[in-house]
Amino acid sequence: MNKTVRNLIMTVVLLATVVVALVVMLVLNRSSEAEPEPTTPSASATSEATTPDGASPSAEATEPAAPSAELKELVEGLWRLDPDDPMAVGDLDADIVMQVYFDFRCGYCAKAATETEPKMQHYIDDGTVRVEYHNLAILGDESTLLAQGAVAAANQGKFLEYHSYVYDHHVAGDAVEASEDGIAAVAKAIGVADLEKFRADMTAPETVAAIEDVRTTATSLGISGTPAFIVGYSYVPGFIPIETMDQVIATELARPKA
Repeated sequence: MNKTVRNLIMTVVLLATVVVALVVMLVLNRSSEAEPEPTTPSASATSEATTPDGASPSAEATEPAAPSAELKELVEGLWRLDPDDPMAVGDLDADIVMQVYFDFRCGYCAKAATETEPKMQHYIDDGTVRVEYHNLAILGDESTLLAQGAVAAANQGKFLEYHSYVYDHHVAGDAVEASEDGIAAVAKAIGVADLEKFRADMTAPETVAAIEDVRTTATSLGISGTPAFIVGYSYVPGFIPIETMDQVIATELARPKA
């Protein structure tokens, strides 16, 4: 292959890569990178929340644009809206559906779970927000096993208790032992009724597949770091305090329906 042809091929490949990247950015405005270790935020963990058009939410942002047809289809396709969903809280007809992607070994996920999420409870209670959780295990085998434990707990109606227990202990400096025995001890502590079933569910093929499905979906969306939130049609990479989350929610409440 001569040099001219080789250079032409390289140029075509480069252009194709750029086009794919632009499509992903336009759909979800994604810019964060994978979190390298449990106590380190993703590259954009301190970024301001962004609406799909890239604008930072603020108290003055009262007239956001209606979601495009493409964005509406993409985001609403993620909503589970299952009345029996054990990994969700809030009304099915809430004004805003919030998707939360988290890893149980992620320090900033623990910060969000123990600082921001409890202060959002009034939005759930009054029907403003429905929260649907996604176990995005990206920090190794221990993260994966903890995520599988969450599924096993959810199977017995104890997901929220498991979620709170693991993150409360993380913040307290007494992290849960990420082994089958350590996770079974969590199940016992939170009152899971059938511990034998819990252990079986934790490593069942369907549980393993469920965690892999979340990874696949996240990858397709360009989500490679945790925590990550899709609040209505706004994408929020990384941890944000309640004051910023309030602004994002206000923006979504003001957004015209498509």
